[in-house]
Amino acid sequence: MASKVVVTGIGLICGQAMSAPELFDRITRHQSSVRKNEKLAAYGVTNSACSFIDEQVLAELNVHCSEQGLPQLAVPALLAFYAAGQAIENAGIDVRSVERKGLFVACNKQSLEAEHLLGLAKHFDPDTGKVDLDLFMEMQRHEKQAYFHKRQDMAALVLAERYEFDDVVMTPGDACAAGGIAVGTGYRYIAQGELDVALVGATEAMCNYMPMLSFSILGALAPQSGEDPASISRPFDKARSGFVMGDGSAFLVLESEQHAQARGAKILGYVSGFAKQTESWRITSSPKDGSDYARCMNDAIADAGLSINDIDHVNAHGTSTEQNDSCESAAIKKVFGERTAAIPVTSNKSAIGHSLAASGAIEAALSIISLQQQLLLPTLNFCESDADTAGINVVRQAAPANIKHILSNSFGFGGENSVLILSAADE
Repeated sequence: MASKVVVTGIGLICGQAMSAPELFDRITRHQSSVRKNEKLAAYGVTNSACSFIDEQVLAELNVHCSEQGLPQLAVPALLAFYAAGQAIENAGIDVRSVERKGLFVACNKQSLEAEHLLGLAKHFDPDTGKVDLDLFMEMQRHEKQAYFHKRQDMAALVLAERYEFDDVVMTPGDACAAGGIAVGTGYRYIAQGELDVALVGATEAMCNYMPMLSFSILGALAPQSGEDPASISRPFDKARSGFVMGDGSAFLVLESEQHAQARGAKILGYVSGFAKQTESWRITSSPKDGSDYARCMNDAIADAGLSINDIDHVNAHGTSTEQNDSCESAAIKKVFGERTAAIPVTSNKSAIGHSLAASGAIEAALSIISLQQQLLLPTLNFCESDADTAGINVVRQAAPANIKHILSNSFGFGGENSVLILSAADE
């Protein structure tokens, strides 16, 4: 018999917020975390607006880690250590004492800062046009600030050592769907009776030189034309022109309902459904008719044992790119049909940017708080639909609502799609 999976702890750091309730409150009051990054602007990045975490905050977190006996960590691992610790404290659980536990930490990549490129350039041979990566990596092994120490699985390694996870430890790297997949995979292990507790989440720090430059060249970032940076992420709006980057990390503590009840834990909500699918369409886009997105959404609803009539709200992927929002709108219409106009849709990325792997975990955390407070978050900067997004009920103002089940979408490059169903705790 499948176990019900509950959420008992939430931790988050994102943009200008140090916890999920703080971020939820900021978005409720239409406060965006997107602003100009002066460091990137000085490097010559023309669209330097992003939702970054202040260097002062990062310095304080590094001091905290040092006090905990940890070496200086790369930013994604640093954010994960903070958010995961907050989630565990929020859950009131001694994770080390749990025998059947798993760790699922999504992170796509550790990206090169400008100073890393300078270090790499020292190993470039102009005569052959080649870089001696072997020598670069060997030298980097012995430097505390080295790129070698900033690998993709570093956050999982730090958390596994700190909280004594030694059985199931995973680092999903499924593009922008990775955070949702981390949550969903932990949910699946518990639902199938293989684990009692899972620490699930994601971390990403992409508001730096190479990611911003790369996505700008790709044409995915919203251009900055003298506008207020807080106004340029416009999911589902006819004036949308691309996404803005975001830093962040979020973690949930998941438990079987029996385990949580046995220790008297407060249940914050349920993860009740999950679907993950991989398309074979294009590396940067999905079928515009929304068919693949819709298939994943329907499968998640079915996994939860629900019907489309049970879904009260959609927390959209909503990147503010022309193609994604059009495709997701088509998918919502396919799934909900005549109910589409009655389904409130929110994009959190309008306020916090797109944190790639971390986005699905951050949005899951915000969805749980929506269920707790019975309150819909607004989509900032939305004014008017276009032909593709017309008919989507985009939430413009925070509003009370009767919410039992939320469908949360995460769709990534390479055709990586994941959908979570998050449900309210029983009264």
